[in-house]
Amino acid sequence: MRRHPVKSAARTLEVFELFSERRCPLRLHDIHLALDYPQSSTTNLLKGLVMTGYLNYNRATRAYLPTNRVAFLGSWLVSFLYGQGGYQDLLEELLIKTNETIVLATQNDLYIQYVRIKTPDHEFKLAPPEGTMRLLTNSSAGFALLSQLRDAQVDRICRSVNYYELEPGQRVEPSRVLKEVAKVRQMGYCYLPNLPLPAVSSIAFPLGEQIHGIPLAIGVGGLSERISERKSELVEIFRKAMADFKKRSSGSLSVPAVNHEASGTPGARVPLTRSRRPNGAPQAEPLAVIRNS
Repeated sequence: MRRHPVKSAARTLEVFELFSERRCPLRLHDIHLALDYPQSSTTNLLKGLVMTGYLNYNRATRAYLPTNRVAFLGSWLVSFLYGQGGYQDLLEELLIKTNETIVLATQNDLYIQYVRIKTPDHEFKLAPPEGTMRLLTNSSAGFALLSQLRDAQVDRICRSVNYYELEPGQRVEPSRVLKEVAKVRQMGYCYLPNLPLPAVSSIAFPLGEQIHGIPLAIGVGGLSERISERKSELVEIFRKAMADFKKRSSGSLSVPAVNHEASGTPGARVPLTRSRRPNGAPQAEPLAVIRNS
């Protein structure tokens, strides 16, 4: 992408992600080698995090370890964003019924981000880590979310993707995207074989609602052969589970409508008790910090 994150901010987050992966105290040399930062920059960064209370430094072992202050930063988010509405129950139900990877995704600027992922016990899966981000125009969950926007908004997102994207293979043709979005509106779901990886396919449904203004999509993914063979079955499982969930939630979840107006505007939805995307929702504006996957 043409817009890059601020180096110091990105490095700080990458240090904490490294601790999350390694799950043990790390010395300066370990961090310097793993992240390929200049040693002097790494030293200054770690000292700064110690002084602000986010890292503990053991002088005897010369090792660093995150403090509880790091955990407190995001401890409130899970319940604030995803603790309402029984989404966890819906994900668990779909995991049991499909025996494939189930994801809850949100729109994050020009991307979708997998905020909850449930994986089956079998080995036939290639699930991304939670937090992974992909272009809206390169994922089934992305097209599911785009289907909830007006055509003009989708067109602006396509132009933003093309403006910020340097890789020719990631550039998109707005007319092609709008054609795919129209198909999603008609069917109520998006099926993308062999994307984002050649061996993986996925099916995603727009939830038609938001959490604190963040639009949501839910989907199933797995090895292309497995998803292709069970496509019709998986679609029916999702439709029934979402309809049952709506009844249990007293109308708090809307099942995507199948028929829409020719103008490309999403059709009428069942009224929601939680926040929903209003007509004329604002377009996405590019953010400064982007994590590619």
